[in-house]
Amino acid sequence: MGFQQRRQSRISVAMEVRIRGTDRSGLSFEETTSSDNVSRGGCSLPVSHELDLGTELEVEILRRIPGRAEPSLFLTRGVVMRSVPIDVERYMIGIQFTGPRFPTYSSENTTPGGA
Repeated sequence: MGFQQRRQSRISVAMEVRIRGTDRSGLSFEETTSSDNVSRGGCSLPVSHELDLGTELEVEILRRIPGRAEPSLFLTRGVVMRSVPIDVERYMIGIQFTGPRFPTYSSENTTPGGA
């Protein structure tokens, strides 16, 4: 999905994210990484597994909420919409959530094309 087609604003934030799925070679994996950015409808993050577009993932995001001592766990599902190599063993992937949407606390532009 191109920048102009995004429905929500992306927030550049590093949160702990755990994903589970099947990589390009058919092997199940689980990986903990850190988000690059997040919106209500998806996120992008670096991973060490090569994933095909359309790969379905289980997603867990550890949220730190102001005023709460304990972090909150957000669980959803998603599909890989983008995968770009960033070095020999790392890929930046874009995930579109297909389960619950991520709650955010900033104002968002919800009209296509940023208008």
